[in-house]
Amino acid sequence: MNTLYTISLYLHSWNRWIVLAAGVAVIAMALNGCRKQCEYGKQHKIASLIFMSSLHLQLLLGLLLYFVFSPITMHALSDFGAAMKNSTLRFWAVEHSFLNIVAIVLAQTGSILVKRKADARSKHKSTIIWMGIAFVLILLMIPMGFMGEARPWFRL
Repeated sequence: MNTLYTISLYLHSWNRWIVLAAGVAVIAMALNGCRKQCEYGKQHKIASLIFMSSLHLQLLLGLLLYFVFSPITMHALSDFGAAMKNSTLRFWAVEHSFLNIVAIVLAQTGSILVKRKADARSKHKSTIIWMGIAFVLILLMIPMGFMGEARPWFRL
């Protein structure tokens, strides 16, 4: 395997755990903030920043894999019509990439809207809604067997 492909794939694979942990933290903190009616403080902003930063890194690595390094997507893009008839190629060429980009756009939109909210309760509620929807989409599109495709949980 190409060295850059391997490095990118490993980074993309391991970064998903940061995305998942940060996503759980952001949503849990927002739920707790709503329940206890506490301020949207520095810890909420830091958790959101870590979540968004890990998502942006994941997007960058994913785009590198999709357009430059991955032999799977290169094969799919060489004959897109045939790839759409093959569920594995369709997952990688369309479903995984498209829905994860949608999830990142939703999370980024939510992050921007949260910053514009005036009161803590509406910030927490917006975080729950926007990050929650993004998180569910991300979970569905991780190739862990939920949607048919499975890859190793930990690449070593």
